[in-house]
Amino acid sequence: MAIAWNPSLTGAKIEETFVILQDGNLENLTFDPKFPSVEVEGRLRAVPWEI
Repeated sequence: MAIAWNPSLTGAKIEETFVILQDGNLENLTFDPKFPSVEVEGRLRAVPWEI
């Protein structure tokens, strides 16, 4: 099953898409290791661009 997470704040936007694997783990389909990221609760998350 695929799920998308699409939060937004004033002046910032980010979207990530995951697949929920049969064992319950998540596989991030949209994470780019070249994009700035920060670790949040053990998972690398892209840093939102500010406009």
